[in-house]
Amino acid sequence: MGKITNKYWVVEGTHKDPNDQNTLDHNTEKQYGPYENEAMANTQAMSLIQKNVDDFYHRAWVITKH
Repeated sequence: MGKITNKYWVVEGTHKDPNDQNTLDHNTEKQYGPYENEAMANTQAMSLIQKNVDDFYHRAWVITKH
């Protein structure tokens, strides 16, 4: 059996409540990845957040998938 590694993904989009990841409007969802480490994913997420800083309802999140 091989070692299971976490893959990090960045999910961005518009949210009904920008502080709640579960309120993502899936019609606006975009995913980026996989990234091999969390630092790379965080860098991408921060870049997307800064790019969309004027949109209060836009957020980017780092998630893990197996």
